[in-house]
Amino acid sequence: MSNSVTKRIVSIDLMRAFAVVMMIQGHTVQSLLDVSYQTSDSFVYHTWLFLRAFTAPLFIFVSGIVFTFLLFQNKFRIQNNPRILKGIKLGVSLILIGYLLRYPTIKIFNLSSVSYSQWITFFTVDALHLIGIGLLLILFFAFLTSKIRVNPITTFSLLTIIVFLSSPFVNSIVWDSSTNIFTTSYITFQFGSIFPLFPYLQFIFLGAVFGILIAEKSELLSKNLYLLLTIISGILAIIFLYMTNTDYTSSLLRIGVILVLLSLFGFLSKSGIHLHRIVKSFAQNSLWLYIIHLVILYGSPVSIGLFQIVGKTLSAEVTIFITLLMLILMIIISLGIDKFRVRKFNALGKI
Repeated sequence: MSNSVTKRIVSIDLMRAFAVVMMIQGHTVQSLLDVSYQTSDSFVYHTWLFLRAFTAPLFIFVSGIVFTFLLFQNKFRIQNNPRILKGIKLGVSLILIGYLLRYPTIKIFNLSSVSYSQWITFFTVDALHLIGIGLLLILFFAFLTSKIRVNPITTFSLLTIIVFLSSPFVNSIVWDSSTNIFTTSYITFQFGSIFPLFPYLQFIFLGAVFGILIAEKSELLSKNLYLLLTIISGILAIIFLYMTNTDYTSSLLRIGVILVLLSLFGFLSKSGIHLHRIVKSFAQNSLWLYIIHLVILYGSPVSIGLFQIVGKTLSAEVTIFITLLMLILMIIISLGIDKFRVRKFNALGKI
């Protein structure tokens, strides 16, 4: 493996590990910290809340960049690519898991006691639904562009721009309460969705653009020129939004920060840093860790979580302590997943 490819993988894994750590600590603090601390009057909390606004877009962006990089790194024709079937399974699995975690009752077939508010919660679109749909759309448009022979970078760049420009208009639509909640929950915030397709698809499509670029040009994250252009683009996006006040301010700020972080992790990988085993493990198991920590915090149809027991009642000191314990637990679980994966691989090898 070339040195540039090694560095490229290091920078991507650093981003994946950073994103999942930020997601875990963000959810833990937000769900357990007493409401008296969660006020904009607190500089510390306000700063934490500001930084947390970039966590989900970064996690979604990294999901797009990794998935698309793996899809395009091998020079298979798209219809013969073994990652197509894996990607379909992963996308569908994430969507089903997202609904399973919010299933309103342990009685699978007896739904007569489920209230309207419980159905609203069930149909809420969160990061798992969004990433699942995003991965399936990446596969669809990758296949489509291969058929019509269009550069996939052009395709996903246009998709990013389309979602970016149309999101304010889509979000301004007021949907009637009698509309199909299952469908509209993927489009609007109106029914409680946390991560509807507009505007969050722009981050996974932007990740797809960089995933293809990295797969085709391994020097992208190892050459100072590319890294400088990326960080300058991010800074310009941030400067532009502070000079204007439009409906695109939030998206521009998040995209700008993502580009800056992408460059910083690229520069960090150039320093010759070697990934610790824990960082590699976190990067590889990021989606599993995301799912597991949600179950611990918010429960499932067959269990209760910390939020149901002590939600938003703990002091800052106790919340920080539990957050550290959560991260340590995730490290143990992640290393356990690695160990299980190795044993499974060895067993299959013997067979």
